[in-house]
Amino acid sequence: MKDEDYSILLNEDFRINFLNKAISKFKNQTNLAKYLNSKIKRKKIIRENIKGWLRGKHNLGWNIMIPIKIIKELCVINSQNLDEVLKNAIKFNPPWKNPKKKKYLIQMINKPKLIKEQGKKYLDLSSILPDKTLESTRSGKKLPLFAKILNNKINLWSEANWKKSSIKLKRFIELDDLFFIGSAVYSSEGTTKIGKDNSSISIGNSEPAIINLFFKWLNSFLEDYKANVKIEFNGKKCNKEELIDFWKKNISYIKDTPIKVIIRKKYNSRLIKNRGVLNIKISNTILKSFIINLLKISKRIVLLNRIYSLYYLRGLLASEGSVSRPILKEVAIGCIKNNERKFIIKLLKKLELTFTEGKNQLSITNWKNFFFLYKNDVFNISQVNSISKKDTFNKGFVNHQTTKGLIKIKKFRDKDFKAIDWQKEFKLKKYISAHKFLKKFVENEILLTKYYKNIKIYFINHKKIDFLEKIWDLENL
Repeated sequence: MKDEDYSILLNEDFRINFLNKAISKFKNQTNLAKYLNSKIKRKKIIRENIKGWLRGKHNLGWNIMIPIKIIKELCVINSQNLDEVLKNAIKFNPPWKNPKKKKYLIQMINKPKLIKEQGKKYLDLSSILPDKTLESTRSGKKLPLFAKILNNKINLWSEANWKKSSIKLKRFIELDDLFFIGSAVYSSEGTTKIGKDNSSISIGNSEPAIINLFFKWLNSFLEDYKANVKIEFNGKKCNKEELIDFWKKNISYIKDTPIKVIIRKKYNSRLIKNRGVLNIKISNTILKSFIINLLKISKRIVLLNRIYSLYYLRGLLASEGSVSRPILKEVAIGCIKNNERKFIIKLLKKLELTFTEGKNQLSITNWKNFFFLYKNDVFNISQVNSISKKDTFNKGFVNHQTTKGLIKIKKFRDKDFKAIDWQKEFKLKKYISAHKFLKKFVENEILLTKYYKNIKIYFINHKKIDFLEKIWDLENL
């Protein structure tokens, strides 16, 4: 947009005097319109335009503003200074042409500012604010954004000449497990697609823990918002009161919010306990623009630190993860979008996890990786309506052949043993099978060997005893 391409509304007394002075020099409005029409290219000026500028307001309510090119011509006619005239402007179209508001216009930096205070790290949200709204579905326009940045708060808003949209943000957000888990959950389960509805954010899930995480994450940086809530239920038998009661008991953030229930009898749910899917929608013109930017930044920050990557993986597995059963062969992460797949690959490499690529997923395999997932309790987000991923994983991990073998080693914790001792203890058919079984533990330095009279003796590597004790505790699961 060119600097000259904007309009202003002058205060009423000044506007009437300013226009009447020019009209008097041309004797009537028609002659003034003809003169201006000869000076202004690509815009036809008629008498009705002069009448509208004098009124300043249409009979249906909107302001009738004077283009800056017309103001300049009127200044020449009246021998008045343009800067003095502009001092009487009370409204600008577009609003960002207002000199008083220009200082609040956001200049896109997109370089996250991290702050360390009292051993904790924080992200300064003022450093990652988007400079425009997402494209409007109706007009196809992107509106510039304004921000008033205070010590601990940020007022972020967009303006058009007919309305204003705004959100209030906390300026600093802690880079803790909630931030990264919440970012992963919303990135997986929330609306991130740009195009269909850019004026709202929404998330839907059948598990209360996921919805609670979303609200905690949102409340860590956003203030004063209103959420619309509905339950989508697939099934023939539905008790609306029981559904609403269940969700309100499990999610405190919606206990005073009206809930709409939508029933689809033609479809059946695969949930163990069918309480429907709870959908949360928050409408705001600029909120989605901010959320999309925040998610992009969180994916950049998460790769800076291994513990951040672990937090993000927990959220990712809670929303997009699945565990093979009854035999633990893989832990899969669903990912169809190419950009999302590339990011998850970087995340898994940061955590030194090996994986295989499928058409619609990335699969974590190998017992060492399973042990890493178990040790770091990555399935710690509870489920009540679906088959528990944590229970499935733990059961599969305990019954894994390698895990069973490591648990068996406990029998020889404080003594040396021979392959024949292992064979007798666990009633193996062949002596050679004991050697083959123990070989992999020697290769991984779980067991060490020595020879006595040409007989191989096995004993536990005491450097691995802490690791083994964690495995031995699995007997209690």
